[in-house]
Amino acid sequence: MSIYSEKKPSSRPFKTVTVEYFEDFESDNTKILPAWQRPGRRQIRVVTTTRSYNLGSARGDPIVSTTYEYL
Repeated sequence: MSIYSEKKPSSRPFKTVTVEYFEDFESDNTKILPAWQRPGRRQIRVVTTTRSYNLGSARGDPIVSTTYEYL
C-alpha cells in the first residue's frame, strides 16, 4: 500500500467566520437627511455567522452561531 493513497482524517477543530453588512432604513424619522436620500433613519446591521467543525460530534455537523448588531 502506498503512503500517497492513505488519507488521515483531520482531528483538529477549525472554524469559519462570515461577516455581512446590511443597510436598514426607516422612513418615519427625519433625523438624517442627505441630499441623495429622503428623510428617515439609517442603520447598519452586522450579521456574524461562526461555524465550528470537528468538535467531537459523531455526525460531523458544524456548530453554528449567529449574532446581530446595529452600528
